[in-house]
Amino acid sequence: MKTRILFFPALLSAGLLQAGDGKSFSHSAQSRQEIEDIGEISETKTNSKWRVNLSSRGQYTSNAALSGNHGSDDFLFLPTFEVGYHTPLGEHFSFDLSAKIESAIFGDRSDRSFVGYSALATLDYTYKPGAPRAYVTVEPYRYDSFESGQLETQAVGFTGGLDWGRGFNAGRSLFFVGSSYSYYLADPSIDSRASVRAVVGLAHQIRSKLTGQAYYAYQYTDYTDFGRYDNRNVLAGNLIYQFREHFFGTMSTTWVNNDSSQTHGSYQSVGVGLGLTVQY
Repeated sequence: MKTRILFFPALLSAGLLQAGDGKSFSHSAQSRQEIEDIGEISETKTNSKWRVNLSSRGQYTSNAALSGNHGSDDFLFLPTFEVGYHTPLGEHFSFDLSAKIESAIFGDRSDRSFVGYSALATLDYTYKPGAPRAYVTVEPYRYDSFESGQLETQAVGFTGGLDWGRGFNAGRSLFFVGSSYSYYLADPSIDSRASVRAVVGLAHQIRSKLTGQAYYAYQYTDYTDFGRYDNRNVLAGNLIYQFREHFFGTMSTTWVNNDSSQTHGSYQSVGVGLGLTVQY
């Protein structure tokens, strides 16, 4: 099995689908926005595939209390479990469905810890190999407080986007770009928002079973019922190692700078993570 051929569709989809808005919130912990793996491993679109992802991240954030005080820093532990299914639909279309349980456990502010449940359905279209990929997604989610068990926020998100990758270096490297528009209809409505994002990145096969990826993402978000506007810059990278034919490991790192028109919404964060994926 040639890793370089199988990894590149996965890295492209991972970088462009997972580097965006995620789940962002105006009145509760911004760390929810940052629960975003760089992506799952998806070998190829020619066959249906099941996958199971188990990952954990450690993260430092400068404004855990969301008070506008950047001295209110904290360390978080962010475990995630995901099950997904990907299948081709004819010559040009494919469909991906995943369900995920994720949480954030705060070190000093345990009352802010939460657990979340979400699903993501994606339909994509590619006219021919090498052409840009168009996709639409639907994403319902819900987050509950660990301490009280009460609902903190829930929403349904809708996204449409385009991405494209160009291979070079005898197929060992891939340059990719993408853009998308998302709208989240939330309860409470203070979290309803529209986002535009753009991504540019590079993937490279370092060794036969080791692939690296780095990308930059910019996102502008308008909280439609709150009068809040955010500019978010993300630098991220990961290493993916293929242990066996259906078994992969991921090590990732992410830096985020979120500048908001509302003081309490501005923060910086740095995160590192490890993940395991089984696919068959």
